Amino acid sequence: MHILVADDHDFQRSLMLRLLHDLGETDISEARDGAEALAGARFKRPDVVISDLNMPGMDGMTFIRHLAQEKLTDSLIIASGLAPGVLKAVETVAVASGLRVLGAVSKPLRKDALASLLHLHANPGGTGGATSLDASDVDRAVALGQFKAWFSPILDVGALHAVAVEVIPRWESPERGVLMGDAAMAPINELDAAPAVARAVIQGALSGGGLWRQLGWRGTIIVPLTAGSLRDETLLDWLKERVRMSGMAGGLTIALDADDFIKDPARAALALARAMMNGFPVCVQLRSPADIEALAMVTSCAIVTCPAAWTSTEGGLMQRLREFAGANQATIGVTQVADAGILGQLHDAGIRYAQGPAVGRAASAAETYDSHLAMN
Repeated sequence: MHILVADDHDFQRSLMLRLLHDLGETDISEARDGAEALAGARFKRPDVVISDLNMPGMDGMTFIRHLAQEKLTDSLIIASGLAPGVLKAVETVAVASGLRVLGAVSKPLRKDALASLLHLHANPGGTGGATSLDASDVDRAVALGQFKAWFSPILDVGALHAVAVEVIPRWESPERGVLMGDAAMAPINELDAAPAVARAVIQGALSGGGLWRQLGWRGTIIVPLTAGSLRDETLLDWLKERVRMSGMAGGLTIALDADDFIKDPARAALALARAMMNGFPVCVQLRSPADIEALAMVTSCAIVTCPAAWTSTEGGLMQRLREFAGANQATIGVTQVADAGILGQLHDAGIRYAQGPAVGRAASAAETYDSHLAMN
């Protein structure tokens, strides 16, 4: 197929050309701005266009509009250093204009990402952006290393420094963009690939944690395990060995969702027992008032967390939570802390840990260390 690369930055353009050659593509043309790219597309209609957005003269958005109006290409890849929100907006406009957008990704473009996008072009049964999820998509993403571990800092409200981080799974998908968080990742938990995703994310988390240990940080990494990942009964045994190899012994806590104790009490109880047998402390995470009923099925845990809003409401939620924590000698933490001004109130109320936007956003291992862990 013929591929047209449009980018005014010589280094970025040459990098993309080299990646394409490495992937076996030889029919490639290049352009240094939108006007040159448009002329090239009109001269030899490309199968795939890879375009930057911020170019002198005719910018990428204008070039893309012409591509759509004149139907000059089959597929478009948007590759730019602009903010992800800008990329997503331009992708939406391009799709609305009738273009098949394989993906909108940040530069520098990685080889695995480019391979995934070209695979989409060669397999038109899939589409960019809004593709439905199936097991083969996830298996391929695992093989390409697209699942990463990001980290949400957890503050000790008494000492006012980060003593732990929670692992946040992140899927850097060229087709779908970046997916992160419970709602975005939930469909994966229904697939047989869920344990493989968990292993990939955990391995990344332990790599980061091992490096932090070498740099002197002695905090705790909290790893959430979903019901989907726990279908693999060997996962916790595998995790114990990986913790030992990473140098994180004694520095990892397993987090279980309280809702799993309601939906599948047998599996959740087995996961709790296996975690404790392997020497891992357990954190039980409550997300909604209905989850409070799950505490009757939890035999033991080290930490129990709930939304910060619970602490400001009258009623039985916090009372039941405190009774459970007292009976199990568990520490209470809160999530979704949006205002740092309540940290003093949380401390006075006997809350030990705080997590949320006011504490720090989820970030990569390097950024998390620099922003929250380096001084602890």
